[in-house]
Amino acid sequence: MRFESDATANKLFLLLAICVISLAVPGQVHAEDEPYEPNIAPASGEGEQAIGSFRAPEGFDIRLVAAEPNLANPVAFGIDEQGRFYVCETFRQGVGVEDNRKHMYWLNDDLSAQSVEDRRQCIIKHHKEDLARYTREQDRIRLLTDTDGDGLIDKSTVFADGFNDVVDGTGAGVLALDGDVYYTCIPKLWKFRDDNGDGRADEREVLQDGFGVRFAFRGHDMHGLTLGPDGRIYFSIGDRGYNLLTADGRTIKRPGTGAVFRCERDGSNLEEFAYGLRNPQELAFDDYGNLFTGDNNSDSGDKARWVYICEGSDSGWRMYYQYLNDRGPWNRERMWYPYRSDDETTAKQPAFIVPPIINISDGPSGLVAYYGVGLPERYDGHFFLADFRGQAGRSGIRSFANKAKGAGFELVDSQEYLWQTLVTDVDFGYDGQLYFTDWVNSWEGVGKGRIYRSVPQDETLLKAGAEVAAIFAEGFKERSNEQLVEFLSHDDRRVRQRSQIELADRGETDRLIAVLNRDAEQLAKVHALWGLWQIGRQSGTPAADKALQAVAEQLSSRDDELVAQACNILGDCGDSSAAVEVAGLLQHDEPRVQYFAALAVGKLGFAAAIPELLTLASKNNNEDPWLRHAIATGLAGAAKVDSVDQLVEAAQKSSPAARLATVVALRQLESPEVAAFLRDGDPAVIVETARAIHDARIQSAYPQLAALPVRADQSEALIRRVMHANFVLGSEEHAKRVVELAAMTNLDDKLRTEAVEELLAWETPPVLDRVTNQYRELPTRKAEFLRALVQPYLGGLMNSPQKLQGKVIELAADLGIDDIQPELKRIVTNTEKPVELRISALRALDAIAPQESAEIVKAQLEASEAGLRATARELLIRRQPELAVELLKLALADGTLSEQQQAARLLGELKSEPARELLLAWIQKLLDGEVPAGLQLDLMLAAEQNGGDKIKEALAVYTARRDATNPLAAYEECLEGGDVGKGAEIFFGRADASCLRCHAVNGQGGGVGPDLSEVGKKYDRQYLLESLLVPDAKIAKGFETVLVVTIEGKIISGIIREETDEQLTLVQPLGDIVTIAQDDIDDRAPGKSGMPADFAKQLSKTEIRDLIEYLKSLQEKQDSGHGEGV
Repeated sequence: MRFESDATANKLFLLLAICVISLAVPGQVHAEDEPYEPNIAPASGEGEQAIGSFRAPEGFDIRLVAAEPNLANPVAFGIDEQGRFYVCETFRQGVGVEDNRKHMYWLNDDLSAQSVEDRRQCIIKHHKEDLARYTREQDRIRLLTDTDGDGLIDKSTVFADGFNDVVDGTGAGVLALDGDVYYTCIPKLWKFRDDNGDGRADEREVLQDGFGVRFAFRGHDMHGLTLGPDGRIYFSIGDRGYNLLTADGRTIKRPGTGAVFRCERDGSNLEEFAYGLRNPQELAFDDYGNLFTGDNNSDSGDKARWVYICEGSDSGWRMYYQYLNDRGPWNRERMWYPYRSDDETTAKQPAFIVPPIINISDGPSGLVAYYGVGLPERYDGHFFLADFRGQAGRSGIRSFANKAKGAGFELVDSQEYLWQTLVTDVDFGYDGQLYFTDWVNSWEGVGKGRIYRSVPQDETLLKAGAEVAAIFAEGFKERSNEQLVEFLSHDDRRVRQRSQIELADRGETDRLIAVLNRDAEQLAKVHALWGLWQIGRQSGTPAADKALQAVAEQLSSRDDELVAQACNILGDCGDSSAAVEVAGLLQHDEPRVQYFAALAVGKLGFAAAIPELLTLASKNNNEDPWLRHAIATGLAGAAKVDSVDQLVEAAQKSSPAARLATVVALRQLESPEVAAFLRDGDPAVIVETARAIHDARIQSAYPQLAALPVRADQSEALIRRVMHANFVLGSEEHAKRVVELAAMTNLDDKLRTEAVEELLAWETPPVLDRVTNQYRELPTRKAEFLRALVQPYLGGLMNSPQKLQGKVIELAADLGIDDIQPELKRIVTNTEKPVELRISALRALDAIAPQESAEIVKAQLEASEAGLRATARELLIRRQPELAVELLKLALADGTLSEQQQAARLLGELKSEPARELLLAWIQKLLDGEVPAGLQLDLMLAAEQNGGDKIKEALAVYTARRDATNPLAAYEECLEGGDVGKGAEIFFGRADASCLRCHAVNGQGGGVGPDLSEVGKKYDRQYLLESLLVPDAKIAKGFETVLVVTIEGKIISGIIREETDEQLTLVQPLGDIVTIAQDDIDDRAPGKSGMPADFAKQLSKTEIRDLIEYLKSLQEKQDSGHGEGV
C-alpha cells in the first residue's frame, strides 16, 4: 500500500519540502487526559523526491520505506524478526533534554552532581517556576509495519510513550529480540512487550535506573543496544555518567564519563564493560565477537575516533575536560591520537588509556557490522558508520573494514558508501538490505523523518536476503536441533548467533561440543564455543561444568582463534581449574591469544601468573597498546585480593615496560602502593604514576607526589600534577614548593605562570581542579605565610618574561609587598616596556600604596598609550569619583575608540545626575547618527545598565527605529569595535559556541563546515554578521546545495560551483559537473545551512562583536600544529 501524493502538485512546493523548509503544524498544549500530539509535518512527496539528491553506491537503488507523518525526528531504529521497525522519536531536544552550552550558569552544579537526583535538584533550583517546560514534550517509540509486503510502511502506531520526566533524556536506543523490546532513555534501561499484538507495549519493566548523572551535552545519551556474542545485551552511554545500584546490591559509579555495559536479557548481572568514552552512540560486533564504536570529538580541534572497545578499557575522556579551553589532558597529552602516530604523541600519550585505531568521521552516529548476506563479497567484514554532520550535503554512510594488527586492528578500505543524506542510524534488515534513517534537517529536529533502504540490483543478492528473512519470520523455537546445528555454518551471522542461543537455551551441550569435535568451519566452532559460554555462565551446574571442560580442551587447539576464544570464555566464567593452562598461553606466539590469556588470568585472580605477565610486558615493550592494556588489567586482577605487595616487589625488579604496566594496574586498583614508582628511574613510569595518583585521586599518596623533586626537563604532565598536589594539600610547606617552582628560571614559562596563579588562589581555592577541571571543593585557608615565602624570590621573579612578570606583579599587590614599589614605578615610566606590563604595574601600585602613587597614576593620563591612559582614568575615578564626569567627557570627545568604549562602560556604572546627563547627551548623538560604529554597542549597554528614566526613553526611541523585518537590524552595533583576542578565545575555547566542531582555522578544527582561515579577506563585516545570525541566508561556496527543476521537468541537485546570469554549474553527488542554462530552469530552491539557527543565542552582543572582529582578522592561511588547543 502506498501513501499517494498529487503528481501535479506545485513543483516549488516539492522543492521546498525536499530542501527541508519546515512544514510542521503549529503546536498545541494538551490536557493530561488528551493524547500527546507533537509537531509533525504532514504527508507529501518530498521523501520520494529527495532520493534524487543522494549519492548511492553503484549497483544499488535507494527506495523510500517510510516518511512523515508516519515517523518524525528519528534518532535510532531496530527491526524485529517480522520486519517491523521500532523507531526512537524525539520531541524534547532543547525543550526538556538540556545542554550545558545553553545553561552555563549551572555548570558547577552539573560538574558536582553525583546522582540523577542531584540533576533533578539542579533543575528545581534554577527553574522551579518553569518545570512544566521540561515535561511538556515526550520521546517515544513508533512501531511501523508493512502489512502488504510492498516495501512501504502502511501502518504506524505508538508502541510506547510518556518519556517526559524532568530527568529523562533522549530515547536513543532500541533493540527488538524475540518479542522483547529494549529501550534506552536516560535514566533507565527499559524492556517492553506487546502481549496482545495491538502494536502497543503492555508490559513495561525498568531493568536498571541511574544513568545520566549530568547534563553535559545534548545527544550524549544512552544508546547502542545490541546483542552480544555471549547472548547478553550490550549498550552504551555518552559522558553524562552513571551512578547505579544493581539488583544484587553493587554500586557502579562514574559520574563524569561515557561507558559500555552488558547484562543478561532479564537485566541481571549488569557490568561495566569499558569506560572513558565521550559519546559512543552505536556499538557493533564483528564475526569474532570483537566490539567497536565510533566516538565523537570534543569540538576543540581533536578528531572523532574508531575505537576497539577492549574489556576493562579506559579511552581517557572525562566530561569535565570539555570546559577547559584547551580540553586539558585530552589535548595536552594527545589522548585522542592513534598510538604512536607521531613523535609528540609517542612522548606524551598516557599508558592507562587504550588509544583509538584511527581518526575518522566528524559525527559518528549509527553503526552496523555487515552480517554476511545481501551485499557483494567485497563488503565481507565491513562496517557501515553513519556520519551525521548537521547538513545533508556533507553527511552520509561510511564503509570500511578492520585488519588484524597485533592484538588489535588497523582500518582499511575506507570510503563514502552512500552520501548526501542526514543519516542518524543504519542497520541491515533480515532481508539483507541496508536501511537508514534520515533526520532531514537541523540539529534539533523539524518534525520530519524518513527510512530508506539500499536495494541491490543483483537478483542473487535479493534472493539470499529473502531466504534469511524467511528463516527469521519462521523463528528458531520450533526448529529441530539438527537444523540449528546446521545453521551454525550459515553465511549470515545473525542466523548463526540465534541458532547458538537457541541451542544454549535448550541446554544442548553435547551438540555444541560435537561441533567443536568435527571438521566444521571455523565460524561454526566459534559459535559453538559461544553457546557453551552461555551455558558455562550457569555457575555450579553439571551442564556448566561440562561446557567449560569442553571449552578448556580448546586451549590446545591448533586454531589460534579458538584458543583465544577459549581463554576469554574461561576467564569470564571464572573457571579457576583452567588457570594454570591459561597462564601458560601468555607465552603463545599469537598476540591475540596472549591478549585474552592476560585478561583471563586477571579475571581468575591467578596471582601465580604475575611473573609471566611481567615477562610478557617486557617482551611487548609497549609496542602493542591493546596487549599492554590486557597485561595491566590482568595484573590488576591477579593482584587484587592480597598480592599487591608481591606485584610491586616483582615489578621493581623488571623492565621499564613491566613497571609501566604495573603502574596502570595499580591505578585500576586505586592502590596507594603506586607511590613506590614515583622514584622510578624511567621518566615514563614516573609521569604515569603521577597521573594515577593525581587523576584517580589516590588521596593517601598525594604527600609523596607533592614531595617529588622535579627538573625543568621533565614532562609538563608530571610537573603540573606535582604542583597541583601541593596546591591541594595547602600547607606552608606545600606553598613553599610552589613558590620554588615559580622561581625556577629554567622551567617553562607557562608552568611558572601556573605556579603563580596557584599562589594567587591559595586562600580561596577554586572548586574545579586546575589540571583536569574535575569538581573538587577545598576549604578556604589562611595563608599569612605566603608573603614571607614569596618575598625572597621576588627580585628574580620580577625579571621574568612579560606574561609571568605581570602575574608576579599581581601576586605582589595581592600580598601587599610594598618593597616592590620602586620597581613598579620604573616599569610604569619605562616607555620601552610592553604596555600590558606597565598597566599591571600601575594597578599594583594603586593597590599597594594608593596615596603615594596618586601622582604617578595621574601622570599617566598624558601617556602616549591609550591602554595606559584608560587604566589611569579608571583608577582615578575609583579613588576620586568627583573627577569622573570631566574625565569621561574628555575621553568620549577626544579618546581613541578603546578609551571611548571604556568611558561608556564606566558611565553605565555611575548613577550620579551629572553622569546621567553626559550619557544622555551621547545617546542623543546616537539618535542623530553622530556616534562611531565601534562605540554604539557600548553606549547602548551603558544606557541599559545605568537605568535613568530619560536615558531609557531615549534608547527606546533609537531601538524603535530599527527595521523589524530585518533580523540583522537589532545587531548592527556589533559590526565594529570588537576585541580580536577575546573573539579568538570564543572561537577556539568556548564550549557553548563550539565553533571548532564544524570549522577550521589554519588546520585546527572540524571539516564539517567551511574553512575560515581567510574568511576576513573574502567577506565584509555585514556578511559575517549575517552568517552568524541567519546562516541560511548566504551559505559559503562549496557548501550551498540547490535543487533545480528544468522546463522539461527534470530534477537536478548538486552543490553550486559557479553561477552567472547565463548559466548555473553544479557538482553532482557522484562528482559530475553539470551546467544548466538559466533559461532552462523552471524552478529552484536552496538547501539549508548545517549551522544551528540559534547559534547567536549562545553569545552576548559584545561576544558577537568580538567574534566578528576575530573573523575579520583572518586574512591569510597559515600553517598550524594539529589538534593543540588554544
